[in-house]
Amino acid sequence: MALQIRQLTANIGWMLFLLKFSRVFGQLGIPNNLICTDDFCDNYREANECEGLRTSCKVQNATHNGIALPSMTPCSCCQICIDNLKLGEDCSVGGLGSPVPTGICGPGLYCMVVEGEEHPTCQPMHASSQCYKEQKIFDEKRQNGTIGHLEQRPACDADGNFEPVVCIPGQTCYCVDENGKRIFGEDIHTANIQISMRCECSRLAAKAQKLLNSRYPIFTSRCDAKGSFDQLQCVDDICTCVDMHSGQPTSDKKNITRGLAGLACYNKYNHENTTYLRDCEYVKLSQLRDIHDYELLGYNVLEFETDICQPDGWYNRIQSNITHKYCVFKNGTIIEPYVVSKGSEFATKMNCKCARARTLLMEKTTLEVPECCPNGSYKPLVCRRGQCYCVDEDGKQVGVERPAKNKQELECFDAEDVCKNI
Repeated sequence: MALQIRQLTANIGWMLFLLKFSRVFGQLGIPNNLICTDDFCDNYREANECEGLRTSCKVQNATHNGIALPSMTPCSCCQICIDNLKLGEDCSVGGLGSPVPTGICGPGLYCMVVEGEEHPTCQPMHASSQCYKEQKIFDEKRQNGTIGHLEQRPACDADGNFEPVVCIPGQTCYCVDENGKRIFGEDIHTANIQISMRCECSRLAAKAQKLLNSRYPIFTSRCDAKGSFDQLQCVDDICTCVDMHSGQPTSDKKNITRGLAGLACYNKYNHENTTYLRDCEYVKLSQLRDIHDYELLGYNVLEFETDICQPDGWYNRIQSNITHKYCVFKNGTIIEPYVVSKGSEFATKMNCKCARARTLLMEKTTLEVPECCPNGSYKPLVCRRGQCYCVDEDGKQVGVERPAKNKQELECFDAEDVCKNI
């Protein structure tokens, strides 16, 4: 389904492109029914020499760098270079009648008019980017000596958004969306985890859920446990291999009825040979069919329980029955002892993030595993090796640590029950 959506989006974009440039094609004596292909661009470049890219796009170093973008030539066969402007350099905010700019503010900068100045210049994104704001706060705390030993500086991309992976040293790394909110995807923390863990599929699933704003669960491309694309993707009975980071097909299609073992991306530990959907996905599909049947009978299904499945097709970490909520392994079995009554205060604050992380770390025989509250959430107070500190709901350290004998000085300390503070 997600592959079909991406294909449809690509087709729509292609049609808009052709409509946009049909007038240009006509002026150049090129037929309006032109189909852009690699062969066409090869021939075009032979007959019409492209303007060479400027030094900034060729060198790409600290002093000269830029972005190569498609030009207004037919089929965008040539490229143009847009220079990355530096801090304090003049820039253009654009507007009707403004000339096409030859440069844009570089990574971490945006174009604005500083108070007291007449013309816009490139300035840091601190005022507009939440990620850069948090970086600034972190730097100030480090300067003041109030940063915890496990706190990590927020990582921002060139547009001021949060980078996709956040790590807790010695424990796990998890995916976040562009706003820094945690989403699906988690793995053991290692030195080079960002090379293989980029959360592209997880971010796509979160964005689809947000954009569609559906009252019901939806199906998107299947992810792997780390938030990348599962390299085996199927729509109905047709399957193909895809790139784990881009999601683009890398093989021919194969009918699932003939078995999947012949596909290069087939993994007997992760996939079945003659079926694609996992147990949770079958339940989810049955629920969606029930909704469809009720709507055909004229009923309005106003509410629906949270999606029981993760983007990887396994069970979500929180499940429930009529009387209780509980944490589960990915196969749906209960993680003891994290079961609470639906009417309890613990049930409203249940996220099972600690229970799942603890399970993952124990599978890898990690020496230090987190302590969880009865509802599977992280205990807000952590004490290790004679030091105590507070953590947030994702297990990240918040604030400076204190010696164990002075743990009562921490905001998250509670002499009766530290789990009351979650």
